[in-house]
Amino acid sequence: MPRTPLILLVALVALPGPLAAQDQPTLPLPKPAQVNDSAIARGRELFHGSGNCAACHGVAGVGTDSGPPLAQGVWMHGPDTFEGILQRVVHGVPKDYSTRGLAMPMRGWNTLTDAEARDVAAYVWSISHAWRPGRARKP
Repeated sequence: MPRTPLILLVALVALPGPLAAQDQPTLPLPKPAQVNDSAIARGRELFHGSGNCAACHGVAGVGTDSGPPLAQGVWMHGPDTFEGILQRVVHGVPKDYSTRGLAMPMRGWNTLTDAEARDVAAYVWSISHAWRPGRARKP
């Protein structure tokens, strides 16, 4: 057998393993204890109300020219953990670190309390993890 077809045959036999592994869906992260139905409901109200988060991140968290999307599961300013999201809500995102060139204010446009910041983080966690396999999206 000529050398080139043998190398090609070996490559074709070895290649499906790594490619098949890429097709495996990622497992959803377990829901943190802080992300419960009441925290999500309060966070949704704050996100769309007094926290004014929706002004930059969009009504459904899909993003705008002023703020990146939160509902697609891609994070540019830190981890997608509840704690990581809470840190960004509490401390904001400096203008120089922002992907839009605009600062995200600490604790929203109207200063959120610690409890309100946790609720907003719970809501954001819920919408940002809804797209993952095994999770049903709420309308």
